[in-house]
Amino acid sequence: MDLDELRSQIDQVDGKILDLFGMRMALAKDVARVKSQTGRAIFDPEREQRKIDDVRRRAPHGLEDEADELFRLLMDLSKRSQEHVMAQNSPRPYGVLGRVLGHSYTPVIYRELAGLDYRKFEREPDELEAFIRSDEWEGVNVTIPYKRDLVPYMDELSDVAQRMGNINTITRLPDGRLRGDNTDYYGFKVLVESLGLELAGKKAVVFGGAGGAGSTAMMVLADLGMEAVSIGRAGENTYENLDRHADAALAVNCTPVGMFPKCPAAPCSLDVLPQLEGLVDIVYNPARTALMMQAEARGIPCAGGLLMLVAQAAQAVERYTGEVIGMDRILDVTARLSATEQNIVLIGMPGCGKTRVGERLAALLGREHIDIDHVLEDELQTTCAEYIYKHGEAAFRERETEALRRMVARSGLVISCGGGVVTRAENYPLIHQNGIIAMLDRPVNELSKKNRPITARDGIEALAQHRMPIYREWADLIVASRDCAENTAKAVRDALPPMLP
Repeated sequence: MDLDELRSQIDQVDGKILDLFGMRMALAKDVARVKSQTGRAIFDPEREQRKIDDVRRRAPHGLEDEADELFRLLMDLSKRSQEHVMAQNSPRPYGVLGRVLGHSYTPVIYRELAGLDYRKFEREPDELEAFIRSDEWEGVNVTIPYKRDLVPYMDELSDVAQRMGNINTITRLPDGRLRGDNTDYYGFKVLVESLGLELAGKKAVVFGGAGGAGSTAMMVLADLGMEAVSIGRAGENTYENLDRHADAALAVNCTPVGMFPKCPAAPCSLDVLPQLEGLVDIVYNPARTALMMQAEARGIPCAGGLLMLVAQAAQAVERYTGEVIGMDRILDVTARLSATEQNIVLIGMPGCGKTRVGERLAALLGREHIDIDHVLEDELQTTCAEYIYKHGEAAFRERETEALRRMVARSGLVISCGGGVVTRAENYPLIHQNGIIAMLDRPVNELSKKNRPITARDGIEALAQHRMPIYREWADLIVASRDCAENTAKAVRDALPPMLP
């Protein structure tokens, strides 16, 4: 048999192998479809090993290793084919598109509102077009700096997006076309209307009204029948001459001033607005900005940006899925997310059990516990009592405020404060801005006096007479602390507002 005849026979065998290979890969795709429908994983290591063992047993003598290698390659090709099929059959994810995406509440919000698979898509400017033209997403929210850049890629725009000239939501329509929308308009409108005020025909001052968020606010307020005035650091209307708008009924903050981690801080004082009826601040971290705390102190209704964030997401869900998210659901998710992200801050008389209750509460809630006195002792390399003896109470209180400022900048903690935290008024906005303050109330005659120099100096009765009214004024909730630490911690937990799971 000559070489050409041998090669001809090999070609015939190769043809049969190719036919069988095609049949095998087609069957592998059918397997993928069944797995996709039944939720089975592509890779089954036990079955694969059994298959290789069987191949080696059935392989011609002397070709066991070659057969092993051949079938491992076949199985790898089958798995890659199945992954492609399952990816096509699986629902495409939703997500947020931006250049740099740090910590974000949005995945949690979309999960709670509609159970969506929501992801982060970080892309550089030169990657935008390829991403938008790809099929790796079903719908995306767009954040800075791409809200205007993506407008040209849209096949159609909503009326609001056309008016605003930018988009924050892209929906893939059934025919494959892309629709750009802006749900920030709706979110801000919900935020303003949540105050429950009659604002039509009145004046609003908008801090940062010339910026992107500010332009949205200006448009919504005008549509609500208000006279909206933009306030900036330069131009006709500035923070320096804000008093010329003393008749303003509504103040709106659209600047990042007061946002974590540079908080509490405010772009201005509200004292020059004596007729103010309401305040909205689009900042959502911390839960209460310095402007909001100014408004609270005057009894003025106010609302923070978390409600806007959830409301605009609710409208985006409607654009993506057709599901209408009602206002009750929006408010519920907002309240539970806010409570989840805030710190739980324990205050109360020295010896009332804040440390032990804090430890048990943190364990119950799955949170980290921070004890301010312990933080100070680690930093000072001595006990708080010894530091007070050597340097005086004023020096200790200054160090305590510094430590408190650092710790409360974080979120989702349980923080046990020292008993004297209420002796400095500046400590209240620090813990209130992003905290639910719980007072542990224990009768004076049951308080521990061990290693407590201020108690020893002033007397427990005098200390209680001075501090107890302040504890009660600062507290969002008051819990009796006469039982064991575990039961007191459970009582605090049960008194807290509902949180996310």
